[in-house]
Amino acid sequence: MSEVAIKVENLGKSYRLGSIGSKSLVDDFLNLFGSKQKDKPDENLIWALSEVGFEINKGDAVGIVGKNGAGKSTLLKILSRTTAPTTGSIKIKGKIASLLEVGTGFHPELSGRENIFLNGAIMGMSKSEIKRNFDAIVEFSGVSKFIDTPVKRYSSGMYVRLAFAVAAHLESEIMIIDEVLAVGDIDFQKKCIGKMKEVSSSEGRTVLFVSHNMASVKALCNRGLFLEGGKLRLSGSIEEITEAYTVANKGLVETTALAFREDRTGSGKVKLVDFYVEDVVGNQIETILTGEDIVFCFSLQNGPEKSRNIDFGLNFFDPDDGNMGVLYSSYQNVFFEAEPNELLYIKVVVPNFPFTIGTYKVGTRILVNSEESDWLLGGAGFIQVENGDFYGTGNIGFSHTHMTNFLGRWHINQEQKK
Repeated sequence: MSEVAIKVENLGKSYRLGSIGSKSLVDDFLNLFGSKQKDKPDENLIWALSEVGFEINKGDAVGIVGKNGAGKSTLLKILSRTTAPTTGSIKIKGKIASLLEVGTGFHPELSGRENIFLNGAIMGMSKSEIKRNFDAIVEFSGVSKFIDTPVKRYSSGMYVRLAFAVAAHLESEIMIIDEVLAVGDIDFQKKCIGKMKEVSSSEGRTVLFVSHNMASVKALCNRGLFLEGGKLRLSGSIEEITEAYTVANKGLVETTALAFREDRTGSGKVKLVDFYVEDVVGNQIETILTGEDIVFCFSLQNGPEKSRNIDFGLNFFDPDDGNMGVLYSSYQNVFFEAEPNELLYIKVVVPNFPFTIGTYKVGTRILVNSEESDWLLGGAGFIQVENGDFYGTGNIGFSHTHMTNFLGRWHINQEQKK
């Protein structure tokens, strides 16, 4: 029987909106300690977590997924003992190393070398333990040239690399990592995943990993927790969890055929009625490989009058509705025309598609003479980006924290028009 490393029962965490603000000091005291009006709901009380319970075995690598606001970071803070729960109990067996925020415990005026000793001490490492691992920490971080430079001059990427390197070499039984790895570049993210897999599978340590990147989660973890609205929606194998999370995000968009969708705005003079993706040789595909050339295919239905100066655009969104990029024909001075009641087939080839692995929503916007004709914000469909060697070898230096303007090769699909 596997040894339990973490056991959580009926866990809850609440926060009060605004100040306490009662009429008297006595009322504030009674409200603070919950001895007044227990039977009356408190409208100013927000539960970030509620009735969460699970067990994690020693050596498990557990991915924690969910939309922003689901309670993931709150859960990690409670497990890291940086904040206390409101209800429930937690039993943890083993020493914890956590990396929840970039550069936590770093002093900006101190050098990288000095901060390794400071941060290591804060995280529970002895001086002899830090000295023993110092060279390995510096080598892993890749900041050896700047090790004696004050960290206030470090970039955010250098910060997180050094912070992760310290946490990864702490001789702890449990490692807790939040989304901070997204600050690092692709190569460093891959290096971190490899290190976490090593400490989990080879050294038998327990890893808890929060990420919106399902490929990273699947590459590292064997188990998962799916949080939704502060509650534990599902606990199980990582395949079950990532599938449930992907399906839940797809469920946010209507499945009605595009031509009959009503969650759209605009005059309707020209409307989107179909969307799919092809590879460069014309095969319709379900999955895009990052760094590959791909073809987005659309069908636009014109109304009873001829339309000129049609500007067609795409918006790409991550699972939390963050705008990742745009692709508009007008940005490249490309416009279309359509005869009365014509069904217009448009293709746009995007070379070296740069998104990292994950699921993205595609929204479309059609303008006719600069006036909005049809807008499906994030609701035209989904694309799934994957790669067989995890991060691929194409043009994939795309950050999940910045929006980009794509350039494509636009044309009318004459074969379909026939």
